[in-house]
Amino acid sequence: MFTVNINSKGTNSCYEQFEEEFLEICNQHKNEGRALVFAFIVYDFENAHISQMLNNSDYWISLNAVSGNYLTVFSLHYKPEDMKEKLMEMMRQKMDGAIKNLHFIPANQNPSLDSNNLIKKYFGNDITINYPSVLFFQTNGEKVTDYRLIELDQERLEDSFIELKKYIRSAANALTEVNREQYDEKTVFNLVDQTVSGIRQAIQIKKGIKIISSITELATTVTGLNQ
Repeated sequence: MFTVNINSKGTNSCYEQFEEEFLEICNQHKNEGRALVFAFIVYDFENAHISQMLNNSDYWISLNAVSGNYLTVFSLHYKPEDMKEKLMEMMRQKMDGAIKNLHFIPANQNPSLDSNNLIKKYFGNDITINYPSVLFFQTNGEKVTDYRLIELDQERLEDSFIELKKYIRSAANALTEVNREQYDEKTVFNLVDQTVSGIRQAIQIKKGIKIISSITELATTVTGLNQ
């Protein structure tokens, strides 16, 4: 796990450095044997359960453990204490009449905005992000070569943690047999892609079956009422 701390007091210097050194960090982790493939947890302030998960040390340690030295998982983190201080200052300004509208969080502090900037820069304009998601990707030198975006469906904290952990663990398990001394980066990514895409497809099929079952049950109920 690789957490980028964004200090809301300053000018996002930590993020700016991370964005500039993004590919360099990926290359370093590969060279040091810390990762074969990468992932990025993307979310915004509407996804409170994701923010809670990443701020919880027990959840973070668990995700870090399952990713091992196979995946480096990136995420952006905004310090709650900085947010609270910013909010209190804005409330004081509101009471003093200095501002007419109270905005709890400035727009440029939303993690999704910084994520969008980084994704546009390194992944191009063709990718559309739905939040929350986990973005698995591969790099080769100075560019991102492959990626797979997996949307996260669960909205409760524990369920969301289990869902994300399943994807990360499955991706890491798919890489356990890779020979680190000699491997093809695209082939390695395909192992992860096939694994997480298979899980996602199975979830979608299961959801579809549930919807069809619900519609069938509803139709049966309505038919029974009309008889």
